[in-house]
Amino acid sequence: MRKLLYIYNPTAGRKTAKVNLSDVLEVFTRQGYEITVRPTLERGDATAAAQELGPNYDRLVCCGGDGTLNETVRGLLALPEGQRPVLGYIPAGTTNDFSRTLGLPKTAAELAEVAGAGTPRLVDVGEAQGKPFTYVAAFGLFTDVSYSTPQANKNLLGHFAYVLEGAGRLANIPRYHMKVTTDQGQEVEDDFIYGMVGNTVSVGGLVNLPRDKVLLDDGRFEVILIRQPKTPKDWQSILTALTNLELVEDGAVVGFSASDMTFSCDAPVAWTVDGEFGGEQAVTTVKNLPRAITIACGGSAEPS
Repeated sequence: MRKLLYIYNPTAGRKTAKVNLSDVLEVFTRQGYEITVRPTLERGDATAAAQELGPNYDRLVCCGGDGTLNETVRGLLALPEGQRPVLGYIPAGTTNDFSRTLGLPKTAAELAEVAGAGTPRLVDVGEAQGKPFTYVAAFGLFTDVSYSTPQANKNLLGHFAYVLEGAGRLANIPRYHMKVTTDQGQEVEDDFIYGMVGNTVSVGGLVNLPRDKVLLDDGRFEVILIRQPKTPKDWQSILTALTNLELVEDGAVVGFSASDMTFSCDAPVAWTVDGEFGGEQAVTTVKNLPRAITIACGGSAEPS
């Protein structure tokens, strides 16, 4: 009998992982799995469980927010490639950005069907200053909101909690004099209020990239840099770009793709990785780990 390890975060989002536990396990049982269930009790539990138990299972499914997914992937990356089981993901967080990129369904039963029996697909993973990320590493405007907003507020208000937490910051936006160099010799230097390196079509429900521009297994990331706005027109350009972003130079917004890059600032900069605090340093190196993880998706295993 095939074996499945189910790691879930009982406090993620609005605690839907706990509410839907019975329905999810019923789906896995019908799919023919022998199931082991491991709830997380504290930070780092998902990483430890994935690393220690993962090689003994045919499939590992994690249920939680983007942070739980990040922890699980971190544990899998610590294993030799041949010992990493197929990863299924049941999003149960507040924003669930990466689930939009994967095109996952909405209901718990449908998500379990894909997590347990979906098509395995290789995807790239990132590493920012040694810290793995599944879909995004970022600095600047609002990037600390996800880890500074109390969990109780997230559970009660959902995505609106992020809006409330970040709304008061527009009056005093920090800027960072940043020099960005890529593995292909590209160089950009200016004052930026926001920057992201991602493998996703959505970040925080605010940044949206065209789906046909984001390939999950091409060994490249999409990079977005927003310059310090100087005129009302710059603000309009930024707002337009955030809702329908193209990878082009557009005044206040710079967009391009690259595999590896280095961000150098004249002062330490705080980064987030998958919505969690990712360290603070003046120089940050971001690398693409091509096709490092196999994730269960619906539909074809071919690149989108």
